[in-house]
Amino acid sequence: MSDIAMLAILVVPVVMAAVLLIFRERLQHLAGWYAAGAALSTVVATFVLLACLNRGQDPVLAINWIPAENITLGLHCDWITFPFLLTETVITLLAIVYAWGYHRTDERTPIFYALLLLFGVGMSGTTLADDMVLFYTFWELLLIASSVLILVWGDTSTDGPPPRVVVLKYFLVTHLGSLLVLVALLTIYNAVGTDSFSALRQGLQLPAEIIPKVTCFFLVGFGVKMAVFPLHIWLPDAHTVAPMPVTIMLAAAMLSMGTYGILRFPFSLFTRDQLMGFALPMMIVGVISAIYGALMALAERDIKRVIAYSSVSQMGYILFGLGTLTHNGVAGATLHVIYHGIVKALLFMVTGIVVHSTGRRKLDDLGGLRHRLPVTTVCAAVGLLAIAGTPPLCIFDSEWMIFSGGFGTGYLALAAVAIVGSLLTVVYALWFFGRLFFGEVPDGLETRESPRALPLALLVPTVFLTVLTVVEGILPAPVFNWVEHEVALLLGGL
Repeated sequence: MSDIAMLAILVVPVVMAAVLLIFRERLQHLAGWYAAGAALSTVVATFVLLACLNRGQDPVLAINWIPAENITLGLHCDWITFPFLLTETVITLLAIVYAWGYHRTDERTPIFYALLLLFGVGMSGTTLADDMVLFYTFWELLLIASSVLILVWGDTSTDGPPPRVVVLKYFLVTHLGSLLVLVALLTIYNAVGTDSFSALRQGLQLPAEIIPKVTCFFLVGFGVKMAVFPLHIWLPDAHTVAPMPVTIMLAAAMLSMGTYGILRFPFSLFTRDQLMGFALPMMIVGVISAIYGALMALAERDIKRVIAYSSVSQMGYILFGLGTLTHNGVAGATLHVIYHGIVKALLFMVTGIVVHSTGRRKLDDLGGLRHRLPVTTVCAAVGLLAIAGTPPLCIFDSEWMIFSGGFGTGYLALAAVAIVGSLLTVVYALWFFGRLFFGEVPDGLETRESPRALPLALLVPTVFLTVLTVVEGILPAPVFNWVEHEVALLLGGL
């Protein structure tokens, strides 16, 4: 069952994408339903893998690809994999459902949904890959699929650069990070003679002199995908121009791939002592990114860019937690990835409803929407309170763990700065909510649709994530248990 589940997560969406591309003329009006069905199957298969992990199984599927070079093609699911895989599959499904109400159907619609599926497969395949060849193949697939989506369906009404310029910067910057990851992978392969992650986890030792070098390449390369300062330069424009379903996947799922890469490679291959030299730099960069992102969120006036810079800030807290190299810090960082995915998807869905309803995206042109969009107002309140770390909402739990890890390092002043910096999140969250939903209604502002006329495809996933934000904050034990299993596999059993 575990083999079938892992294959289903990758094969079903690819086959469905091919069907949508081949029969696009016939499936123009049903493409969204077919894509959602394929995405739903990946969520079900992910929970099958959870059942296998709970039974103590270690799902592995390997095929000898080039035996002479000791290169295999393998899939593997463990407790490091599962939290990220679940986040990716669920967010992909919700983004596709949201697209039902956001995307205007035309002759290219099947291509749009096919690319959304391939984008999701790129993330899931990267997470499940148990060898360097598959890992890098899927890593590039998610970049290519997302780039095409932004290029073809990008928003041309923004004040910023056109989609082709945004895609060029997005592709070049993130691909540069990918090349650094590739250099690290090739260095490891040349040192140990295998591309299998399982073989590396079973005790193959790297020469001590190359560990700092490959760790540096991994941290910078994956830091680009995380979009931490100063490696974030691709993110604001990409999030702003991308169609909203793609923005949801970029912010809520793809950013987590950088964290996954750090956990999968340096953190699972090396010991805490071997990585201690990187602890303080990671914590410092994390705090800088958290504060910088929050300040930029306050400075922006485009509602999508405000939430985009919020991601830069939140990724900073994740990097800070990882940099503590403590049990609480690393566990909190992983929890924050999951909870950030939930809340950031929620906030971009709220933003999408505002843009869909008003045709506006500048804060100066918006206000008083609580009367016109009452359900959206409640969802926005929950999401913004969550991003500010308000108990009992979910992000409070992960931030508690991250800050606890920071105070366990001995760098008390830095941990204190991180906590004080989190006040900026409260400021921009309250400021954003007040400007958008309260205050005076600007002249000429009318919602294009009454609240009752809003497509259910926009409202249902938004309300679902709102409820999940509350439930995960009140009942965090299941997710905590997953992460506890994960931490045991990291840093030599942290």
